[in-house]
Amino acid sequence: MEENIIYASPRSTPEMTKKPGEYMFKELTEGPSKVLDTLRDARGEVEAAARLIEDRCLTRAFIIGSGTSFHASLYLQYLLTRHTDIHAAAIPASEFEDWIPQRRNYLIIGYSQSGESSDIVWAFQQAKEKGVTTIAITNTPSSTLTKLADASIVTRAGEEKAVAATKTFDVQLTAALMLAYTIAGKPLDPIADAAREAEKILGAGEIPGLAEKHSGAEHAYILGKAAGYPIALEAALKLKEAAMVHAEGFAAREFLHGPVQLVDETTPVFLYAPSREAFKASMKAVDKIAGYKAPIIAVGPREEGVAEKAAAWIEVGVEGDEAVLPLVKAAQLYAYHVSLLRGKDPDAPSKLSKVVKY
Repeated sequence: MEENIIYASPRSTPEMTKKPGEYMFKELTEGPSKVLDTLRDARGEVEAAARLIEDRCLTRAFIIGSGTSFHASLYLQYLLTRHTDIHAAAIPASEFEDWIPQRRNYLIIGYSQSGESSDIVWAFQQAKEKGVTTIAITNTPSSTLTKLADASIVTRAGEEKAVAATKTFDVQLTAALMLAYTIAGKPLDPIADAAREAEKILGAGEIPGLAEKHSGAEHAYILGKAAGYPIALEAALKLKEAAMVHAEGFAAREFLHGPVQLVDETTPVFLYAPSREAFKASMKAVDKIAGYKAPIIAVGPREEGVAEKAAAWIEVGVEGDEAVLPLVKAAQLYAYHVSLLRGKDPDAPSKLSKVVKY
């Protein structure tokens, strides 16, 4: 879902005979294959974007997006800062009016699934007037954003009908990995490995059981470390959108600076980390939370020190920044099951809808 749009609630149509969550489940399970499609078919676009950045000697970037797309922006910020010489800052698109650079030596990367988000379109128009370089990452070819941008990366998710973004987020993460790794000269093969691991997560038998155990919880806290931090924010958003659960995402150790006051044995706390080292770095938070008897559900490569304190573990068989692809599958699948158990239809939340251009 994106900012500055008109919301249109669905009315009675032949499609209303479908099962609740039918679209979300279909689309989230398509995610790994769409990652591989994007990895295969968008390489030329990614390479062109990387060449543009190199040719113009750009080392400062703003990355903008709204909702789920902002979480992808945070992930790309992390990757560019970690793997390249580009200093990047992710800004919510609705706030970018006060940040737009006045100098040509900046780069603006805009994430928009539709390519029509008015905040991002406006920012690209302003950038064009000032001669600032723009790169669009969108799922919609021939959109307004792709026409305005100096370069575009079009993800290959295909149509997404469910309101809660799933496969489109998967390919946004893929585009981020492809761009950062290409600029850094790193191989892209680990992305394909992570996509195959994401496919395995879809069959993880413990996720429906965890959803049933915690579906009655009105509050949930989602923690993330390193590349897992944007995934924690997205996991919380999915629980709000799809299941009407009050869920909040935090950096793992930042949770200790106030919010930990709210946990007790009734509040599930998820911890997403892309590596064993990231779990080890979160141990202080794990110890504190476990001490308050809150059930900890860890998602990522198994680390025994954390495993001893966790109530449950969803194990991921790859490590590295690309491990976010299986992490996010676990988050999406959990939100889907909780939504159904709470009697909701995650395809069509009552106050939300897909973007309608205006």
